[in-house]
Formats: sequence, structure tokens, C-alpha cells
Amino acid sequence: MAVKPRAFLIYAIVVSVLELAVLLAVLLLVLPALGLKVPGWMVVLIAVGMTLTSVILTKLNLRTIGIRPSRSPDVGVQARVVKALEPRGYVRVGNELWPAVCERGTVGTGTAVMVVRMEGLRLVVEPVDDEE
Repeated sequence: MAVKPRAFLIYAIVVSVLELAVLLAVLLLVLPALGLKVPGWMVVLIAVGMTLTSVILTKLNLRTIGIRPSRSPDVGVQARVVKALEPRGYVRVGNELWPAVCERGTVGTGTAVMVVRMEGLRLVVEPVDDEE
């Protein structure tokens, strides 16, 4: 289930405000009740630091939400070898780099291959025949 950026933004704001309220309550009410005095400038500094951290992390999270999670390539999809398969190497499927193995032996860089199956996070590929 995908998270909608607007819903996440509202959630992030509410959580940040609650965190800041709890921290301020501890700094302004609990610590003085225990006999520990916290200077006003320190309370302001901590509040500003937490606010900036929340803003930065929220922006980073919103950017990440926009990135679609990658999914495994389907069997039959073509790829291009970017690091020779001897028998292990790497292939590019679309814009993604995948570790791959070729059971037929060595396959050179730049060769077109086809995904036969997956073993964990490694693709098993075969060279594409030029006759097709």
C-alpha cells in the first residue's frame, strides 16, 4: 500500500508538534520540579534544532515516497551485461543493476541476455540468440 504524500505530511507535522510539546513540557515543567533549572536560551535552541531536524527529515521522506519501489524483473525480460558474467557478474534491466549468473558459461560485457529465473536476489540469465 502506497503512502500518499499529503497524508504523510499531515502525519509528520502532527508527530513533530507532539514530540516538541512533550520535550518542552519536560524542559519547562518536569526538570524544574526536580530542582534542575534549564536556561531559556537552551530551551529555544533545542526547540529550533528539533524543528529543523523534523523539516529536513520530512522533506527527505517525501522525496523517498515519490520513488516507486523496484520490483523483480519478469522471466523473459531482456537485459544487457555491464560486467562480464564469468559466470557471475552484473546486468542492467531497465534502469536497475542486478547481480546475475549465466549457467552456460562466460558472457561478455554489452551482450544481450534474457532473464530465465531468479535465485534470491540474483538473476539467472541466458544469452539472447541472434537468429530470433
